[in-house]
Amino acid sequence: MAVSSSRSRASIRADACSRRAILRHAALLPALALLPRRVLAQAAELAFAHVSTREAFDAAVRRARTRRKPVLAYFTAEWCPICKSIDKRVFSNPVIRRRLEGIALVRADVTAIDAGNRALMEHLRVAGPPTMFVIDPKDGREMPGTRLVGAVDANLFLDTINLAGL
Repeated sequence: MAVSSSRSRASIRADACSRRAILRHAALLPALALLPRRVLAQAAELAFAHVSTREAFDAAVRRARTRRKPVLAYFTAEWCPICKSIDKRVFSNPVIRRRLEGIALVRADVTAIDAGNRALMEHLRVAGPPTMFVIDPKDGREMPGTRLVGAVDANLFLDTINLAGL
């Protein structure tokens, strides 16, 4: 009897240790599941061409047109809280990121309102950030119905690029 009770105590201890180990590892699983998304979000930046003048913008559009790619022009500024929200809620969306793979991305930074970016904004009739629109690779003009001004969520953005046929 003593032998069987010592075995049962040993097996009970072993079971308890393995249960604790399993629970310890299981407690880490939710954190591990979140890790890849966070790491991917930091590592996978969208490949925007950064411009601040009309000349630089026109050059970026020309490069895209030679590759027959539509252009998403996005006017933004460091001081614009709505722009930061768009970056966080729209451009970090995995569905949108996949949809933008075949599109040339141009980010016009108008943080420092100077002569160069004022001329660019006047030329494209942009009142201020955030403003975005799609440029047709065939003729280099803004595609009708694609201009978005102000707050934009992922659904509105997707509807707009769907309308543009992208």
